[in-house]
Amino acid sequence: MIPRTFVSGRKDLWIPGCFIFFFILLAGFEVWFVALANRSFTGVVTDNAYAIGLNYNEVLAQREAEKRLGWKTTLSFDEGEKLGGRLTLRVHDADGQLLIADEVRATAERMSRFPQIQAVQYDRQPNGDYVADLSVPLAGRWFIRARIARGGQTVHIIEEVDVRP
Repeated sequence: MIPRTFVSGRKDLWIPGCFIFFFILLAGFEVWFVALANRSFTGVVTDNAYAIGLNYNEVLAQREAEKRLGWKTTLSFDEGEKLGGRLTLRVHDADGQLLIADEVRATAERMSRFPQIQAVQYDRQPNGDYVADLSVPLAGRWFIRARIARGGQTVHIIEEVDVRP
C-alpha cells in the first residue's frame, strides 16, 4: 500500500513560500531606505571641495600661518529663549593680550537635509569682547564660522554651539 502523503498534494509548501516572501519584503525595504537616503542630505559640506583639494597645500600653509600668529579665541553661547541666545567672542594675541580686530565676519551654519546658513553680526563691546545675538529657526548643532582680521593677518575658527528648544 502507498502512504497517504505521496498520493495527495503536500500541505507544507507554504513554508518555503514564507521564506521567499520574507526576503522579497526585506529587499523592498532596503530599496526604499536607499532611495530615502539619496533624497535626503547629500553629505556635501562645501561647494568647491574639488578646488580646495587641488590647492590643499595652500590650505595647509594658511593654517600653519594662523598657528604661528598664536591668536587664541574663546567663544561662549548663553542660551536665551525661543531658539536663540547670545554669542560672546574673545580674542587674545600670542602674548595673552586682548586683541582688537579690524574685522570680524561670521556665519552660523547647520548641516541638515537643507543646509542653513545665516550671517552673524558681532558688535565690539567696550571691554574688548565681540557680542552677537543669535536667533536660529531650528534647534540642534550649529557651527559658528568666524574670520578675524587685523593688520592684514587673518584667523579662521569653527566652533560648535548646541541650541536647545
